[in-house]
Formats: sequence, structure tokens, C-alpha cells
Amino acid sequence: MIKIKQAIIFAEYCILRKMDGGNDMFWYVAHVKSNHVKQVVTALNRQEDIEAFIPKKERWFGRGKIKNSYIIQELYPDYVFIKSKLNKEEFDKMFKEFFHTIDGLIELLHYEDVYPLSYDEQVLLEKLFDNGHVIRHTVGESINSRFVAISGPLKGLEDKIIKVNRHNRFATLDCGIFIGKFTVAVNVVRKV
Repeated sequence: MIKIKQAIIFAEYCILRKMDGGNDMFWYVAHVKSNHVKQVVTALNRQEDIEAFIPKKERWFGRGKIKNSYIIQELYPDYVFIKSKLNKEEFDKMFKEFFHTIDGLIELLHYEDVYPLSYDEQVLLEKLFDNGHVIRHTVGESINSRFVAISGPLKGLEDKIIKVNRHNRFATLDCGIFIGKFTVAVNVVRKV
């Protein structure tokens, strides 16, 4: 039953996969044990047909020596995102042994019996990330208690925002990735 479910999900994923510069790109997520994330990214990036990265985001910071600026922090600590031209079956075949060689450092993330990100998750993350795999802050206005993005990655994604904290300068998004919610830095320049 599980294998049939996996095959159906995988078939749906293949149908919905995103074209990236003329090449099919699949996104995978791996959970890595603490303090080994950079080692795993380096090892993965040495492999053919793989681009591994640690997703990051800007966060408003206004305490201590660093005042009134945005800092970069990891979006999901202990997770590595992997882009590959290889579909799930090819990826498993090619990298199964590789993952066993670094056993203890990495395990493929399983949720809903499959570890590639869905097409919708890929599209959302591609809109949010810049070329350096960082989600930058968004500048916007509060109009009738609703955040309207002027510039930044949330422009056009305002419907995904469920809450804006103007004082701590972040918006909470309901996106369905991992726990379903994460925050993105915002700067509300005007309240109307």
C-alpha cells in the first residue's frame, strides 16, 4: 500500500515538476545532525548533478552593538536543501551509497512518504530566495490593517501572510513547508 502511495505521489510530482532554464530541477531536503551541516553541503557540492545549500533569511536585529540592521540566519537549522536534475528514482540509485558513506551525519527527510519538495513548495521557495539562497526583507505598507508589499520577495504573495508584527519587523507565512509556517523580515514604511 505504501509503495503504491509513493508511486502515485512520485508520478504526480513528475507531472508537476518545474522547468528551470530548460532543465528539470528536483528539490530534496535532508536533515543533518547538528554541527555537520557545512561539511555535508561541501561533500554534496563535490558530486555531479547536485547543488546543495543551507537556506537562510534576513532578520531584523536592533540590540546591543548591532543596532537597526538586518542579519542573516539559517531558515531551517540542521536542514540542507538539494537541487538536482535527477528524479527521485535516479537520485536514490546514484546517491544511496553516498548517503551510507556519511551515515550518522545525514538522513533523508521523509514526510508524506516522499522527500522531494512538491512543485508548489519549489515555486514558493524560488520566488522567495535570491541568487544566494537568502530570503531578503520586504518593504511594504499597512493599508487597512493588511500588509501590501512594495518591493521584496513577498510582493505578490501577500495572500500567504497570516500575521505581521510591525514592532519586531516580521511577517508569518502559512506556506505548507515543514511545520507550515515561517517568518520573513518586513519593513512597514507607512501605515494607512
